[in-house]
Amino acid sequence: MKPRFGGSSIGIDVVADLDTAKARLTSNVHFARGCVVEPFRQDLTDVQIAVRTYPTLCLSAIEKPIRRSSDAEILDYRDKYVGGEGMVSAPRELPASLPPGQGEAVQDYTRTICEVASVRGVARVDFLANDHELFVNEVNTIPGSLSKHLFVAPPLAFAQLLGDLLAEAIERPAHRYSAAGADGLVLRSAGSIAAKLA
Repeated sequence: MKPRFGGSSIGIDVVADLDTAKARLTSNVHFARGCVVEPFRQDLTDVQIAVRTYPTLCLSAIEKPIRRSSDAEILDYRDKYVGGEGMVSAPRELPASLPPGQGEAVQDYTRTICEVASVRGVARVDFLANDHELFVNEVNTIPGSLSKHLFVAPPLAFAQLLGDLLAEAIERPAHRYSAAGADGLVLRSAGSIAAKLA
């Protein structure tokens, strides 16, 4: 059970049955605005890749985050952030050691996701995988530490990453605002129509 709003694995509950899930809806404050329920697969591990879309689409190295405790059910907030520098100091396998072909599949799926979902800026695509299966888990559009630690081949300076984000926002803004109607013409027209109807 994953909170509908939030991030960094805060509030996630692994439950064994429907009755427990229903009980958690009222006792977990993070579920107040809803939650996503999905199957729990103990055999799957996290695999992540970051992207930046400016000046061209660039994929990072693929990482496999490591849980601090071997009995942990999920990669949780402590795994990600307790080390002191956020995701930068979290334990990981980088680059990830993956079964043959899985790294290429992660890269191919990520390129397709970026195109289909119009991903821009910096994002991290999170997968769940075992030796035979690969699932897209989510696209994190505001990844912890901007996933700067994943851009290692070639290395990318954090200042460059930030500079590229700013340049993209200026050169290709997500929204173009219009001042049409701000001259008061619509309100004046409405006033004259109202006078005719009176």
